[in-house]
Amino acid sequence: MVWSLNNLRCGIAVEFLGFYHSHPNWLDTNEPSPQDIALAYYSEAIYFIVTPRPYATTPIRAFSIRDGRAMELEIQVLS
Repeated sequence: MVWSLNNLRCGIAVEFLGFYHSHPNWLDTNEPSPQDIALAYYSEAIYFIVTPRPYATTPIRAFSIRDGRAMELEIQVLS
């Protein structure tokens, strides 16, 4: 991730989608925490949150976080 951000700043052509992390001890749903929202400095980024819980109906969720608000994005898997 650091390599990609450095290249993004230097103008080297890379495709940056966003960041991902997990919430192993957070709520039963993988949604942005108040800290995630406060630290979302890149409004153009997609914030992916993964849950390690085996019973999760949506193990990966994606969010756009702007102006202190999180909006869930649809993830489509193409084959």
